[in-house]
Amino acid sequence: EDVKFYLEFFQYGCPPHGGFGLGIDRLTMLLVGESIKDAEFLFRGPNRLTP
Repeated sequence: EDVKFYLEFFQYGCPPHGGFGLGIDRLTMLLVGESIKDAEFLFRGPNRLTP
């Protein structure tokens, strides 16, 4: 009941929006000056078998 207005807002889908998400991996990339692959903690390539 408290969030009814919020749920009705998304009744017909999400409105168009633009976002800026600066995660810890991107922040590390900016501080270190390396590529995002070097700044990430976990490798996310096709040869990775476990999550």
